[in-house]
Amino acid sequence: MRGGDEAQGWIVKPRWGKKIVLIAVLMLVGLLSFIYIDRFLTIRHLHAEIARVTQEERVALAVQKDLRDRLAHADDPATIEYLARKELGLVKPGEEKVIFLKGD
Repeated sequence: MRGGDEAQGWIVKPRWGKKIVLIAVLMLVGLLSFIYIDRFLTIRHLHAEIARVTQEERVALAVQKDLRDRLAHADDPATIEYLARKELGLVKPGEEKVIFLKGD
C-alpha cells in the first residue's frame, strides 16, 4: 500500500474496482439483451396477430358484400320468382310440375 493513502484512511484494493465495473457492465448488457429479446418476440407476435385479424377482416367484408348484394336483390320480382321455384318448388297457376324419380 502507498503511504499517503494509509494516512488518509483509504484502503486500496487493486483490481476490485475493475471487476465491479466489469460485472456491472455485463449485468447491464444482459438486462438490455433480455429487454430487447422480449420486445422483439412481442413485436413478432403482434405482427402475426395483425396478419390474422386482417385476413378475418377481408373475409368479413366479403361476406358483408355478399349479404348486401342479396339484400339489394331481395325485393326484385325475378329473384323472388327464382327462389320460389328453385327452393320452394312452387309453380305458377296453370303450369304442371314434373318430378323425375330415380329408377332402381
